Amino acid sequence: MESSMKPLPLDFHRYLKSFELFLERSTEHQCMGKFIDEILPDVIASIGKKGSSSLNVLGVGSGSGKIDIEILGKIQSKHPGLLIHNEVIEPNPEHISKYKALVEEKCLHQNISFHRNQMSSDEYERQNKERNKSKKFDFIHMVEMLYYVESLHDTITYFHSLLQTNGKFLIIQTADDGGYHSLWKKYGSRFLSSYLFLDVHKALDEIRIKYQIYELSSDLVITECFIEGNENGERLLDFLTHVVDFRKTAPADLKEEVLHYLRQPQCSREQNGKVLFNNNLYFIVIDY
Repeated sequence: MESSMKPLPLDFHRYLKSFELFLERSTEHQCMGKFIDEILPDVIASIGKKGSSSLNVLGVGSGSGKIDIEILGKIQSKHPGLLIHNEVIEPNPEHISKYKALVEEKCLHQNISFHRNQMSSDEYERQNKERNKSKKFDFIHMVEMLYYVESLHDTITYFHSLLQTNGKFLIIQTADDGGYHSLWKKYGSRFLSSYLFLDVHKALDEIRIKYQIYELSSDLVITECFIEGNENGERLLDFLTHVVDFRKTAPADLKEEVLHYLRQPQCSREQNGKVLFNNNLYFIVIDY
């Protein structure tokens, strides 16, 4: 029975281990790095109030901070001399610890202040509304976190309302033509997770918010998923399905169907003896 399966995001430690392996086996961060190096500088060129001596930046679902630090570096280089007040929303305590360690390693305290909120984006929103107090930001970014929110429309609308004049809002999300979208559209209801696979750009159209989408290619090597008993393959399957011990706990028919579907063109391609899962990303830029 599917009821024997447990959602991976509820186990912070196991999720982190699976996520770290996902990053090792994928070109996700290289893909994000390409956007940050080649496209982001033009996106952030106009942020900030004229004459202001500082910028407010908000990272929502910042993980262990690697991408945040790269983004902050670009903001610094584009706006030299300005102080940056960086706020972070991240529910995973292990990610928060890694983020703190990375900031210390990079010695970033001189020109950047950090404030971390160990909570979900929904909790952050509720807390601000209860206090009737919301800070404004010059740049807000969400890196692959909208899958976990209670309401896609409400979350986007709320954080868009936090933009300062001239502000920019960046959402990084799996592409509609990617393997995740296809896998979760077909089997998501059977994975028993709160993982949302909605079309962000369609939600933006419904909210009537203007945006621009950039799509960059990324792959995830999932060859090990098809080797029964392979520990790395098990972890990758857990991450793809967001189920703890998917191979052991999933019903036999679901396991068989998913392993078959993962090799189909909707999800992957085979190259040089490797199975490459389509991990293409959308970079969605929203103006104030």
